Amino acid sequence: MSANVADLARKTLIHLSELGLPPTPSNYIRYFYELAGTNDAMLGNIGDLEKGGECVNILFALKGLLDSVVQRTTELHTDLGERNSDLKKSVTDLTSAREKTEILRLLHEVVGKAESIHTSVDGATRDLIATKRTLERMRSELKEARKALNEDSLTGAQNRRAMDIVLNKEVARAMRYHRPLSAIMLDIDHFKRVNDTYGHDAGDKLLMHVTMLARSVLRESDVFIRYGGEEFLLLLPDSELSGAAHVADRLRELLKENPLQTDNGRIDVNFSAGVSQLLEGENGHSLVLRADKAMYEAKQAGRGCTRIAP
Repeated sequence: MSANVADLARKTLIHLSELGLPPTPSNYIRYFYELAGTNDAMLGNIGDLEKGGECVNILFALKGLLDSVVQRTTELHTDLGERNSDLKKSVTDLTSAREKTEILRLLHEVVGKAESIHTSVDGATRDLIATKRTLERMRSELKEARKALNEDSLTGAQNRRAMDIVLNKEVARAMRYHRPLSAIMLDIDHFKRVNDTYGHDAGDKLLMHVTMLARSVLRESDVFIRYGGEEFLLLLPDSELSGAAHVADRLRELLKENPLQTDNGRIDVNFSAGVSQLLEGENGHSLVLRADKAMYEAKQAGRGCTRIAP
């Protein structure tokens, strides 16, 4: 990254300080581009999480700030080296001076140079502290942005984007350590009827209700994914078919015991589920497809039941 970017990073922090604005990532990015005279759309729109635009902007800003730190510390090192050499010469001159007037002049010069070094170090320290705080905030916001990229905005479950990443990781882990991996594909029965009868707001609440109860039966290592609409995918590492089927049955019992209560009445909910276990040499896509096919067999069998993939 060029030195110009580092200069812009520092100027942006100074500008925010002059405006009395906190150096949050959004403020920093906005004024960085403003000072640069660059349209942020060239690097992705801020807040466009679905396209990863915010992550791109924050990463770009982070690189700018880090480069600014490197440049600032390099400049400080060079500057201090020159000032120290100059100060040392003045001290040497002072030591050898004999005239009172010359001694006073050199002493004044030494004090001035020492104060100049102190001011330079103090200014650099303030710059670096401000940069450090901004970097910490950006790191936190980048973490949140990445998290949002992988989460379903309604339920908080993992989304399809995250599924591809997690699925590949879990399949690779299962293959490497010869451990079982099972998947449950579940689809809420008669979900359209809920939307038509109680409204889409009730439908959204039902999806969140199912998510909450599902998490109560899952282990920390399990993964809950909103596959699409009213379909959810559960990935269960170190679980065989019988264990996965038990999880589906336990969730069904919980939903039966805890119907969704709305202003328009109670909504009883059930689901159809398909369970599959990773086969030797199988990939994640095939594992999910077999669970999905078994789920449709459960639908055809009358709904409200679980079917095991052959």
